[in-house]
Amino acid sequence: MEIRRLDMNGVVSEACCDNDLTKRPPATDEERTWLQAAEIKAEWLRKMMPRGLSAQIAYEGEQAVGFIEYMPIGLSISHVGTDLYIVNCLVAPHTPPWGEATYERIPGCGSALVRAMVEDVRDKCTGIVTPLGFAYTEDMSGFFAGLGFEQFENQGLRMLITRFEAVELPLPVPRKRRRSSPRVPGKVVVDVFWCSKCPASPYTLLNVRHVCEELGDRVVLNEFRIDDRQARAKYGASSGAFVNGEYPWSTYGPLDKKEIRDVLRKALEQGEAAPE
Repeated sequence: MEIRRLDMNGVVSEACCDNDLTKRPPATDEERTWLQAAEIKAEWLRKMMPRGLSAQIAYEGEQAVGFIEYMPIGLSISHVGTDLYIVNCLVAPHTPPWGEATYERIPGCGSALVRAMVEDVRDKCTGIVTPLGFAYTEDMSGFFAGLGFEQFENQGLRMLITRFEAVELPLPVPRKRRRSSPRVPGKVVVDVFWCSKCPASPYTLLNVRHVCEELGDRVVLNEFRIDDRQARAKYGASSGAFVNGEYPWSTYGPLDKKEIRDVLRKALEQGEAAPE
């Protein structure tokens, strides 16, 4: 296994969560949608790298098998801090983001990625913070504790931190009430709040968009892109799809077309559209 720092040649591998669909033709409609979503994430990476975003990618031969992505906390839409880096995402072979593992576990891969990140930014900041877990692993505090991270809480913000020197703990960006679009007589209203930071978000957007097109003009789709703090403050959300102001899905992960189709058809059949 080799750890390499992210460069422009590696953005698609990372954006695909290390399942680089550009190296073979997408075999299914789902894979084609994932590739579109990954291209949106790759565009975001190219824009953010000159501003300080970076990543370490684990390779077995020429196959990317894991990564850790991080950036100065000033680029975060959800946190306020000084002289800190923040981890955006960590994917290792035994902790796939969604679905079943595609690679056998590589012992030490996750630890090697974290250590490479620490080495990269140690002289650039006073410390690194990370969420307790990511979408696919709710609590990784034990894993990070073995690498020098400890838990903290500051004004309701619970995260993990490793300190290189005295630090000022970060704060959450104040959240306003989520914007909800007005009901439209005779129609079901769908609001999609999405961001480019994770391909799961544009994947959901693309699937919702496709299903809404299928169902025709009885469904109204509103799209809100949340890629900066101003947009988050304006709309009060960073990601998620809502039907008539409610969150009706079985998961907070990426939504597939079948579930979207079932939920929207049920809303139409039950007369949840606003009355004429």
